[in-house]
Amino acid sequence: MNKKLIILKTSTFVFVVFFVVIFKLIFGEENTLIGVSTITATLMFLDQDLTLSPVRSAIKLILINLLIGISSYLVISNMYLGVLLNFFTLFIVSYNFCYNFRNPLYIPFTLQYIFLLSNPVDSKGFLVRILALISGALVIVLTQILVNNNKLSKSGNKLLENVCDSIENKIEYKEQYDLVDDGIEKVNQSIDAFRTMVYDKREHNYYLTEEGRLKLNLSVALESIHTMIHDIDLNIIDEDILNTLEFLIKEVKMLLINSDDNINENNISIYMEKLLKICEQKNTNDLLNLQLLDSMILLSDTIESLELLDKKQYNLVNRSHEISELFSDSKIKLFLTDRKSIRFCYAIRVAICISIGSFIIQYFDLSEGRWILFTLFSLINPLYEVSKSKTKDRLFATLIGALIIFALFTIFKDPTARMLIVLIAGYLNGYATEYKYATIFVTISAIGSAALVGNVKVLTINRILFVLVGTVIALLANKYIFPYKVKDSMIQLKNMYHETIISMLKEVKNLIEGNKQPTTMKNLIILTSLIDAKARTNEKMTNSPHYSQIISGRRFLTTSIYELYMLILRGKIKFQNQKEILNDLNNLIYCSNEDVSTKINHIEQGISMSKDINTKIILSSIMIILRELSYLNELNKSI
Repeated sequence: MNKKLIILKTSTFVFVVFFVVIFKLIFGEENTLIGVSTITATLMFLDQDLTLSPVRSAIKLILINLLIGISSYLVISNMYLGVLLNFFTLFIVSYNFCYNFRNPLYIPFTLQYIFLLSNPVDSKGFLVRILALISGALVIVLTQILVNNNKLSKSGNKLLENVCDSIENKIEYKEQYDLVDDGIEKVNQSIDAFRTMVYDKREHNYYLTEEGRLKLNLSVALESIHTMIHDIDLNIIDEDILNTLEFLIKEVKMLLINSDDNINENNISIYMEKLLKICEQKNTNDLLNLQLLDSMILLSDTIESLELLDKKQYNLVNRSHEISELFSDSKIKLFLTDRKSIRFCYAIRVAICISIGSFIIQYFDLSEGRWILFTLFSLINPLYEVSKSKTKDRLFATLIGALIIFALFTIFKDPTARMLIVLIAGYLNGYATEYKYATIFVTISAIGSAALVGNVKVLTINRILFVLVGTVIALLANKYIFPYKVKDSMIQLKNMYHETIISMLKEVKNLIEGNKQPTTMKNLIILTSLIDAKARTNEKMTNSPHYSQIISGRRFLTTSIYELYMLILRGKIKFQNQKEILNDLNNLIYCSNEDVSTKINHIEQGISMSKDINTKIILSSIMIILRELSYLNELNKSI
């Protein structure tokens, strides 16, 4: 454990305690737990960027909190009405904050709802509670404005710089190519993290900012270059291409590091035009050099565009075109009825269980029954495998934590000493990386806090009993109520990725036919990164031997399709070649049964016969796409 980690954890703990104390002073002791859930949500939301539309984000969070506040108030008045209200509220909250590809954010909001169910207020305190909930939503958004302003420039640039460093390192030590490991998985994670930032900073879940639009191009070009060179001998690359590549990477780094001053004396386009003429004169035909040229063209075009973009224009959004049907609201509404999605399965499962748990507590008037709800919430996870693992840990940790706090409170009778024990347990919880250890500290804190004004023995026994009740309900629910397993996730992600690839190829075809929608293509490439990030998580849980190969192969495929699109968009395709390219694309889209080797030989002949370097690059891209599709199809059959 290093010094920086201790300082970070300690300062975070102190800040959280300070915030909760201030919140309690303003809104009263009965709303203290709203302060806890607010600061939890605030810290969790820092992973996302809500700064592009803060007003819209604030309205959404306020409405969610109002739903939580009003429902929890009405539930207490009638237990039968409460079943319906609990189900509706929990489904809305869980579905909204459980994502198919991102880390879920439902935890603070569901906990907040359970807190309010367990700590009801009368009509006089209701208005103060509503004000506390509205204030909590505003705190989340204001923190976003203060902390995440220019996040894409600050944190995003650093991620792209890391990729540039990997490429530079590879070029610098090219003579020891077999000893230099740039870590392709690490680079892919950096790229995915960057694209997630671009994804967060969209308007209407579709339109990209000018900064996001251009830097997304950088991420694609850099990833493609790194993929091509990370495990080869760079001496096989044309010397002129390699020298220009090194120059371009340095230019990108300078641009990212000095983002406040985008003026550059070098005319990038002149360098690239000279290189393309040289390669045309050399009659460059091999795939590696042609594909590097493709990535370098995208890189040079993007560098020039970023240099011309004023920082004040970074957050501008071009809404001159309609949202594609692929990303329209109708698709979202259709998805709401999808009983196979992880969001739907989790939302309905947790809504049913906590509604039942709340009814049991009210019907039997269980004073400490909230532990049933907390146990249900803790053990019902979107993925069945995680829930199964956590169930054993929960029982073990609750028992150990209960025994520890019982022993400590038997030894220490002084209230000050007991309060210190509770605080230390809360502080140490920040260092717990495994669920069972975190639950031990939470159990110590929870029983200890309640025992400060109650009987520790009774509270300990009650907690264990109610945890057992919640565990039994959770076990049955996870097994029989819309179970969602890692296998289901893998199948869904695989199907979505296949559909995304087909959509990308169709967008290339549409572009050649005159229908330009570059924003759709950009959203599709972002989507592939989100799917890959989720797939890597699944891979760790399944240990599938071929899964990582599939992830790696399809990444290169999607970047190749994207670069092909951008090259055609650049307007360098000759009219007489359009028909042939369209035929090739149709073969790719509709997966004809024609022998793949025949198609590849046909394209190779086209590359050799063509004198135009841009046509060679386009044909080489189609050839690479064809090879990757064939490779992935064979790999999928082996699973």
